[in-house]
Amino acid sequence: MITNFLDAFSGPGAVFMYAILAIFTYGLAICIDRIITYHIKWKVDSSKLRGEIQNSQFDQAIQTAGKHPVHKLLASTSNEEHSWDSLAIAAPLVEEEVRKRVSSLAMVANISTMLGLLGTVYGLIFALEGLDQASAIERTSRLSTGIAAAMLTTAWGLIVGVPALLAHNYISNTANRILAFCESIAAEIMAQKK
Repeated sequence: MITNFLDAFSGPGAVFMYAILAIFTYGLAICIDRIITYHIKWKVDSSKLRGEIQNSQFDQAIQTAGKHPVHKLLASTSNEEHSWDSLAIAAPLVEEEVRKRVSSLAMVANISTMLGLLGTVYGLIFALEGLDQASAIERTSRLSTGIAAAMLTTAWGLIVGVPALLAHNYISNTANRILAFCESIAAEIMAQKK
């Protein structure tokens, strides 16, 4: 099976196989970036952060937040007079930062699947083209090569597309949890600032 996939990178469907590989690489880079960002760079002690906010220790809370997007919310409310307006300005920027490139994973899944289907159509056209003028041996060879290219590009598109959809779901849910945390922290900040 693996040798068939490797051979498909030099057969009639090679263009589609390489295009799907490029899309896969892009999607993998997004997954790695988002997972490292969400789980390593943005790691925060939420109970400590909440305690500092409840005790109005906003400078310590900013330090505790570190690189987490909630840092921007805390920093935006440092001006007592306009803290609500500053928070309203910072909130969409935080959401944009959290959701950065997440929708691209859904695009990776869709495009890889579509490229696989396009490879299927091309493989079938390759298999059926010129059969009326070919000898029996040439027909068999052309049919088997074209159908193999069609099936392998479809399989490769699905092999990339299905995990990309699963990754999109996981990363999107993680982004939603981070945004919900940011919203609850913003509400606590405003409750303390009143």
